[in-house]
Amino acid sequence: MAVEITEAAEVTPELVAAFERLTPQLSRSSPPPDAGALGEIVASPATVLLLAVDPDDGAILGSLTLALFRIPTGLRAWIEDVVVDAAARGRGVGEALNRRAIEGAAPRGAPTA
Repeated sequence: MAVEITEAAEVTPELVAAFERLTPQLSRSSPPPDAGALGEIVASPATVLLLAVDPDDGAILGSLTLALFRIPTGLRAWIEDVVVDAAARGRGVGEALNRRAIEGAAPRGAPTA
């Protein structure tokens, strides 16, 4: 499956709708983030919100959050909340998200993710 991995730069109605659809597939106990919460994630220098997007129709197929934090030995990155829509699973979407997160950690100053 062809998929584009992009970094969320702004909160759009499509992003909010995608999280309303994806979050229940990730957690039954956490409500989907609203536009305000997504805005905080997108704007924070401590988080990178990656999106897997279908290049044909622009649908958001999944997401991953790369959390960046400083500890005494340097900047570290941690992969959190990886979710792929049930309809897109088994097609390499999660692998593409994780690969992009790992590749994107070092340029941000975190040698490992």
